[in-house]
Amino acid sequence: FFGTLYNTYSFFALYANVDNFDYNEPQVSYAERPEIDRWILSLLNSLVREVNKQMDDYEPTKAARAIQDFVCDNLSNWYVRLNRKRFWGGEMTTDKLSAYQTLYSCLKTVAQLMAPVSPFVSDRIYRDLTGNTGSVHLSQYPVVDNSIIDGKLEEQMQVAQDITSMVLSLRRKKNLKVKQPLSQIMVPVLDERQRQDVESMSQLIMSEVNVKGIKFVSNEDGILVKRVKPDFKKLGPKFGSIMK
Repeated sequence: FFGTLYNTYSFFALYANVDNFDYNEPQVSYAERPEIDRWILSLLNSLVREVNKQMDDYEPTKAARAIQDFVCDNLSNWYVRLNRKRFWGGEMTTDKLSAYQTLYSCLKTVAQLMAPVSPFVSDRIYRDLTGNTGSVHLSQYPVVDNSIIDGKLEEQMQVAQDITSMVLSLRRKKNLKVKQPLSQIMVPVLDERQRQDVESMSQLIMSEVNVKGIKFVSNEDGILVKRVKPDFKKLGPKFGSIMK
């Protein structure tokens, strides 16, 4: 976790120093930010809400795991990986400034959230980010901004992440490298809402797994095979000797 977090910070610091990024610049409005920025900021505030809840319940381990999942699965492996090109070369456009401000906010907030459970690493990252203006332990603990949380967007992005992960797993299983383009993937959907969620992220999914199209399949297509496996731990106490 710490290696991933520091690598993410190092990526930010490298390009921020090249571009002379100033975190005191006026913030790009939330409405002007790309969808990917709005998604990670929504997820960040969901994390703030979750960590505050776990801390209030005296569950620091659960809070730390939530921070770890956010950094490793979403911030580093998804947001930074998908947005690398926005930090490369060129002038400081609104889009580029939005990327810097978004990543800066995520790193700073994560440092503040993890301060109670990792006092030294969090203080180092916080001081490096803010220019040694003070200790993280003297800063205000993050408070959730519910107006930024977009549950629908978070669900849609999770669908994109899940499909991407499964397709890449299938590629590895069949020894089909990502560089090799494929004509299409078939995605099972149960209802119209699921179809819309996938369609809203279709370009991102196709780009990540290198396919040219997505075909939706349902029960009526005769392709899906469903298998039912009983949960004996739950059914056993209820049916006893007639379980079989």
